[in-house]
Amino acid sequence: MSVSKYAYSYARVRARMSGLLDERRLRELVDARGEDFLALLMNTTYKEKLTNAGVAAGVSGGVDARRIERALKEELVGQYLMVIKSIEGARAARAVFEELLRRLEVKNLKAVLRAKAAAEVVGTGTGEETGTGTGEGTGTGTGAEEGVEGAMFFPVEDFFGRRISRLFEADSVESVVKELEEPYRRVLEAALPAAVLQGKAKGEGSGRRVLALENALDAEISGSVWEKTGRLNAKEKGIVRRIVGTEFDIVNLMILLRCKSEGVEEREMRRYFLPYWYAFDFGADAMQDSVSAESVSASVQAMPAGSAGSAYKEVLSGALAAYEAEKTLFPFENALWKHFFATVKNTLRGYPINIGTAIGFLYLKEAEVRNLCTIAVCKENELPAEETMKILLT
Repeated sequence: MSVSKYAYSYARVRARMSGLLDERRLRELVDARGEDFLALLMNTTYKEKLTNAGVAAGVSGGVDARRIERALKEELVGQYLMVIKSIEGARAARAVFEELLRRLEVKNLKAVLRAKAAAEVVGTGTGEETGTGTGEGTGTGTGAEEGVEGAMFFPVEDFFGRRISRLFEADSVESVVKELEEPYRRVLEAALPAAVLQGKAKGEGSGRRVLALENALDAEISGSVWEKTGRLNAKEKGIVRRIVGTEFDIVNLMILLRCKSEGVEEREMRRYFLPYWYAFDFGADAMQDSVSAESVSASVQAMPAGSAGSAYKEVLSGALAAYEAEKTLFPFENALWKHFFATVKNTLRGYPINIGTAIGFLYLKEAEVRNLCTIAVCKENELPAEETMKILLT
């Protein structure tokens, strides 16, 4: 795609870059109280969506995190659609952005699966947990409408034409799979038998089963994104794969660390890794010591130095002390995502007129929305500012 074909999308994205919130403004939002928080939030690019969602500064009743989240996610999807429409004449680039948007549909489907699994657990009284450590919010409402409200879907159904939200009416995870449309039905039907057996073998039922299904969804969407980037010209492909591939590296690194933390066996762990990477190939001999290490700390220390992925070892090593003190993986996750955002911002340096500017903007916008949703929930639950700051991805 020539520079001239990027000019329109570039101009629209460039005009919106200044609206992204820097760390200082995020800190102001975290430190603000109740109505002050809403007033500050209204003084951002989200004002129109917030107003349409019924959020108003200066109104008593506290922070309504659900309304805020709905407005923020509508704004995010709107920015994706803006980019897609502005490059309508470039099929290969448009296909990449459509697949990046479809990641949000996959998150919606994961929310349904978790809600159904949680409902099964409540129904049987087993007390199982269904969290997968992905950091994505879910809702477990008792009915379809309540479930959709709880899950806070990304509003992408009109674009893709698949009504994922209606699946909240299904009575089980298996029913969800049967009622799905393609490409998800094929993917989950293939994964379900092994997922059920895996859950029974581990004695963890719904939780392990949903984790296996989510892994199948992740593999499908990541593979589709990777395949679509292969249709770009060499320069564009290099730009996109640097960003997307770094994200895949981080996802795989967090899978490794979570599995180590939970004592997952190496053979099972390898089933969870995405088969796509940029600088960290988990199938390489150099990674064997790290993958087979017996603890989180040992795994980090065994990562190879002097390789293309050595930056990750440096990042994770810098977070080891915090991990040892807190015994939570969040210091690693936060450090890795800071590295990712630095990669994105480096791609944006000088605001080149290419595909990287639009992709970089959307990734930064997505992170901003996630942070603002987190802040809103923390405000609603009166969590202290310092505790809120610890769980933001900055």
